[in-house]
Amino acid sequence: MKLRLAMFCVALTTPSLAKADFVLHLPIGAKTTYSELETTIPNTVPVGPFINGAFPTATAPKSIHRTVWVINGPQPITEVYAGITAQLKRSGYEKILSCVSRECGGYDFRFAIDVVDEPMMRVDLRDYHFITAKQAAADSPTYVTFLLSKSPLSLYLQITEYRPANNPSKIMAEFSIVLEGLTFETGSVAIGADPNEAVAALAKKLKIEKNLRVLLVGHSDMSGSLEGNTTISQRRAEAVRSVLINDHGIAPERLEAHGVGYLSPRATNETKEGAQKNRRVEAIFSK
Repeated sequence: MKLRLAMFCVALTTPSLAKADFVLHLPIGAKTTYSELETTIPNTVPVGPFINGAFPTATAPKSIHRTVWVINGPQPITEVYAGITAQLKRSGYEKILSCVSRECGGYDFRFAIDVVDEPMMRVDLRDYHFITAKQAAADSPTYVTFLLSKSPLSLYLQITEYRPANNPSKIMAEFSIVLEGLTFETGSVAIGADPNEAVAALAKKLKIEKNLRVLLVGHSDMSGSLEGNTTISQRRAEAVRSVLINDHGIAPERLEAHGVGYLSPRATNETKEGAQKNRRVEAIFSK
């Protein structure tokens, strides 16, 4: 798994290169407050709620990486939770435990799991969500847990990866760009006008910086269902990838594509102009 955010994206591996690829996208402005390889916390993960003084656990790999993201503003916890759940399903992960606050075991569950200290991570005992998922397809399973909670001003997300020692997490670089000016019509995956020659500029950058890899992330407006928009946004990213490969000679292995639908808007969807801004492709760089 690659664990990362760029302008809104956490990648715990990417879609076209591996069987259990996972890319999660967070809103623009999300920031990491903690990211450490852990050596002291137990390599056990909850697989059920806290009942009768304990919760059932599974033994996970001992290479553990915890990261905390904070998202300022009114981002609904349900949207981020839904994005995690949808991507786990698409990526072939088995969701073993999914619970909310009291369902998990409330106070007892919260204080029985390993949580990064405040102020890096904050948990509202009345409103937190928890997920344990397993990479079911692998010979040596990978586990990942997600703990989400809201404070009055921010949403906090702790992601804990448990991976085999020979397949450690990799932190991706934290910079990205929007392909500004590149247009898509509502419901269309065909690349429209590109007055700023954003795709050509991206290709030029990749030709100069030959060690860069790019995750192309497609977005949509809110016309239609999340599933339909996720498919459309994926195809938009794939369309840009094809242009970079076929028209500009960029090596396919340097380019990956993913779609997140309308989960990360950068403008209101209530106006024509805002919806157009949300139909976009972003390039997230790593080395």
